[in-house]
Amino acid sequence: MDDLVDWSDWFIRDRILDDGSGLIALGSDPTSYDDTCPGAMQGARYESGLDNSPMYDGEFFDSETHLMQLADVGMNGMAIQECDSLVELAKIVNREADVGDRMLERANDLREKMKVLWDDEEGIFVNRFANGTFYRRMSPTSFYAMMGKVATDEQAERMVSEWLMNSTRFCISETYETTNSDECYWGLPSISADDEAFPPLGYWRGFVWGPMAQLTYWSLKQYDHLEIVNTARKALCSQMSAMFLNMWERHGHVCENFSPHKQEEDCTGDKFYHWGALAGFIQLIEDDYY
Repeated sequence: MDDLVDWSDWFIRDRILDDGSGLIALGSDPTSYDDTCPGAMQGARYESGLDNSPMYDGEFFDSETHLMQLADVGMNGMAIQECDSLVELAKIVNREADVGDRMLERANDLREKMKVLWDDEEGIFVNRFANGTFYRRMSPTSFYAMMGKVATDEQAERMVSEWLMNSTRFCISETYETTNSDECYWGLPSISADDEAFPPLGYWRGFVWGPMAQLTYWSLKQYDHLEIVNTARKALCSQMSAMFLNMWERHGHVCENFSPHKQEEDCTGDKFYHWGALAGFIQLIEDDYY
């Protein structure tokens, strides 16, 4: 358990913006990049796991702090969830006094600070530059604020209705087979379908990823008491499972990533990749087969 706590401590020590927000940003060590690497900004992009996401287009890396000057919704939401999980683990192993209380305090502190990432104009949590302006390139990581239980019920409902279940954005629907466009048929593209980066697609610029489906599923589970969120979660499972089985039944492939296009014939990445199975696994969780 101490190693897990050390990991959480590292984020607070090395990945907090110095803009007064107290929020987590992505970073890298510029000294670790030589002429064969794209540079420290790309290193920070790699830290997200979303190597070429449009959310990180541009150059806003501070070489002194080694951080992107961008408070990141996804990273903060996951860090909060990690703290919440450590609180539960501390109860099991009788470490509440020295670990549980500290992790709960950290989770609640980040939850409060993350409130500034809510963009009421757009109706979703958005990455924010250190100067206080939003960088409005939306991916499913915006929903991770729900995994951290940052959103109010009203905010959760707006995110789901205006973004997740919007056929021009993240395209999750109970009736996707008849109401979705061919271009966003499978839903949950890695950048919103109304973003300029979506039509050409490519890697994290629109392809559909099992890990994002799993993290979005966990995010929605936190607001299961809301009817529209419950509906969206079930629709997400159905769509992702159908997408996964489409490639499995055609080719026996477990895709690294999937095209959102209805007419795509095969995987868009590696054809047998462990995390691709998460696209189907969330339906098994939903059906209590775990």
